[in-house]
Amino acid sequence: MSTGFENKKSKTKASFAPSVDSFDITSKVQEYFTQVKDPRTERTRWHLLTDIITISILAVIAGAQGWEDIEEYGLNKKEWLQTFLELPFGIPSPDTFRRVFERINPCII
Repeated sequence: MSTGFENKKSKTKASFAPSVDSFDITSKVQEYFTQVKDPRTERTRWHLLTDIITISILAVIAGAQGWEDIEEYGLNKKEWLQTFLELPFGIPSPDTFRRVFERINPCII
């Protein structure tokens, strides 16, 4: 073997075990955002506000850059999202995400 390329054992761990369960993280996010006042009228609430906010946050973390990206993320991850979100009417449309976020008062979050 050439000089400088000896077979050394790596000092980093081979596997990574998260210290917090993803279910714990999402449930804490949902718990925090239940404090946000829902700006929609009762008759227009098909999707839960916490579901909309949670999907949006997860989608943006995953690289979503617009309302259509957020919907696409939700549709692609629907099976997984249903394990911790209610999603009574499925994944909201891009227009629903937009309308809800336009009406949320950022000063009271």
